Amino acid sequence: MRDFFTSRAFAVLILVVLLCMGSVLYTGTSGDSNPVSGVLRVAVAPLHKGFSWLTGSITHGIAYFTDYDAIKAENEELRKKLREAELQLRDAQIALDENDRLRSLAGIKERNRSFEFEVAEVIAHSVGDWQSSLTLDKGSMHDVQEGDLVITEDGMVGFVAVVAPNYCEVTTVIDTEMQAGALITRTREVTIAEGDYTLIDSGELRLSYLKQDADIVIGDTVETSGRGGLFPKGIMIGTIEQILPEEHGMSNYAIVKPFVDVDKVSHVFIIKDFEVTE
Repeated sequence: MRDFFTSRAFAVLILVVLLCMGSVLYTGTSGDSNPVSGVLRVAVAPLHKGFSWLTGSITHGIAYFTDYDAIKAENEELRKKLREAELQLRDAQIALDENDRLRSLAGIKERNRSFEFEVAEVIAHSVGDWQSSLTLDKGSMHDVQEGDLVITEDGMVGFVAVVAPNYCEVTTVIDTEMQAGALITRTREVTIAEGDYTLIDSGELRLSYLKQDADIVIGDTVETSGRGGLFPKGIMIGTIEQILPEEHGMSNYAIVKPFVDVDKVSHVFIIKDFEVTE
C-alpha cells in the first residue's frame, strides 16, 4: 500500500515538472501566456496565500517580541526613576523633619538658655501592665546620665533610667516608677505627678496630694516644679481631666493627660544639664 502512494506521489511530481517545462517551451516560442501556466497559477495560489500569511505572522511575531523587549526595558527605566524619586522624597521629608526639630530646639533653648540638650531618636517602645519605657539611640558616649529629663517641644516624655554607651532606657511620664515634683500652672499649687497602674493603659498619670479646697479646675495645666533640683522647672506635663477624692477622704487627686503621647513619639531632646532655679 505504501508503494502505491509513493508511486502516485512520484507520478504527480513528474506531471508538475512536465507542465512547468511545457509552459516554459510554449512561452518561449510564442511569447504569449499559455493554458498550462494559468492552471499552475490556480493550483499554486492557495499555497502562495498560505505562504504569505505565514510570512506575515512570523514578521508580526518578531515585531511583537521586539516591541515587548523595548516595553520591558522602558518599564524598568520607569521603575528605576520612580525608586529614585521615592528616595529623593524620603530624603526631603527627613530634611524637613530635622529642620522642624532644630527649630523646636532653638525655641526651647531661647526660653531656657541654661539647658544643654542632646537630640535623640526613639529606637524602641515598650509598654506593659506596670511599665512604659522608650529606648533612645544616645548613651554615655554622648554624656547622657541617669536622671536626665527627656522632653519634646510639647512637654515632658520621662527621665533616663538606664544608660549604656550608645543607648539609654527612658522611664516615661505614665510609668508606675515615674514621680516628679509638679505644680498647677495657673494657681502655682505644688503637688506630685506620678504614674499609676490603673491609668497606664489609658496613657494618663495621677496628680496626688491635692487639698480639698484647692483652686483647681478641669483644663488646668501641670508643669514640673523643679523642687529638689532633680528636674528643671517649668517643663509642661499635661492637662487635668478629672478631680476625684482620695479613698481616705482627706485630700483629692487629679487625672492628667500628658501633652506628649509616649506611644507615638519618635524624636526627643535629652536635657543633660541645666541651671537649678527656685
